[in-house]
Amino acid sequence: METSNKAAPAWQQFERLVARIEADAGPLGLTVTSPDRIRCKITGRLREVDATVRTKVGTTNLFVTIECRKRRPKQDVTWIEQLATKKSNLGAARTIAVSATGFSKEAQEMASYHGIDLRHLSEVTTAEINQLLQIDFVLFPHKRCSISRVAVRWFRSLDWRMPDPENLDYELPPTDLHRPIFINTETGARWSVNDLWYQLQAAADPFAGVDRDGKPVIRTACFPYPGNVAVETPEGRKQIGEVLLSVALAIEVEQVTLATAKKVEYAGPSGETLQRVEFTSQEPGREDWRISLQASKDAAFAEQIRTTLNLPAGKPMI
Repeated sequence: METSNKAAPAWQQFERLVARIEADAGPLGLTVTSPDRIRCKITGRLREVDATVRTKVGTTNLFVTIECRKRRPKQDVTWIEQLATKKSNLGAARTIAVSATGFSKEAQEMASYHGIDLRHLSEVTTAEINQLLQIDFVLFPHKRCSISRVAVRWFRSLDWRMPDPENLDYELPPTDLHRPIFINTETGARWSVNDLWYQLQAAADPFAGVDRDGKPVIRTACFPYPGNVAVETPEGRKQIGEVLLSVALAIEVEQVTLATAKKVEYAGPSGETLQRVEFTSQEPGREDWRISLQASKDAAFAEQIRTTLNLPAGKPMI
């Protein structure tokens, strides 16, 4: 089974969300990096920023830093003064300061003076979201696989024929699927049952034709060897002719509704307000599986929606 990733802390999730909003709000060719490290023009040391935006305007390269705070109360003038100094030291054209609680009047005045753009990121309800973004639900398919059987036939000759799956010599007992139990007696290379599974996925799609939310399907793959591969058994090392790997396969579908999706607004003191809906998988280890919709709060046409799919490719482990 896949190893679960521990969810990132709330402040880090906040920073990453801001970076995604800025990336989807910009033109093609925009590069957003979060977090990032920039060399200080004065000390020469690398300084960390929550995110950076790099793009080209005409023939000029534009570099913007983003700093975030998810804390109470409203951010005051002190933080803005700190950001103004950091902006200058890093050579940024602008800095975007993002708060979950807003800014004091003095902070807004100071930000305007120093070329710092303010943004307020807040959660909103389903009723407040633009109707264009109100998709009832999305579905995430999750591939499941588990070992049914690993059986072998001893090596007999190079005159190979497909072995009868019911007439084999040895069935491996339950074992650590990542332990390198197979060995090439000529090169010394070793590999595991899980490595066989990856080899199978590289050669074909074992899930082809498996129905979503249907009963598990058991499929068997044959791995033939020309007499140079062995496996350790209670009776000692034996030469393998074929390995038959039987795997139970299923595709489960996870439904994420609009009610449980993340819904936010991203607004400046007097600029455009963006709204974003993120449908995120709750499957352990799949926290980065996301389908996002983003548009202006007053968008009136579907063409104004920016849709982003983040479904990292990965072969399921057993």
